[in-house]
Amino acid sequence: MDMANMKSEMEKMRAQMEQVQALMKDSMAKMAAADAAMKTHMETEQASMKSQMDLQQAMIDHAQTMTDRMLAMSEHMAMMPASMDMPKKDGMPMKKDEQKK
Repeated sequence: MDMANMKSEMEKMRAQMEQVQALMKDSMAKMAAADAAMKTHMETEQASMKSQMDLQQAMIDHAQTMTDRMLAMSEHMAMMPASMDMPKKDGMPMKKDEQKK
């Protein structure tokens, strides 16, 4: 192999190495961008799940509060004397009131 041919081969190899390095650099930049996008996506998903769990807990808490209030009202009503009949809203006496006359 003569010197000119060897020099030409060396130049080709150097150009190929530069091309491989450029492709690797590009690939690594794309991988870094994909990793950043995935991290952002995962953080968004995690925030969404936390928000959903908070909403569900608020709904459970509200249902528990309503249940507690209904139970307290039921207990309060049970303690009231049975003879305490409330008149109708229009002020007309109820049948029990008419029987007392």
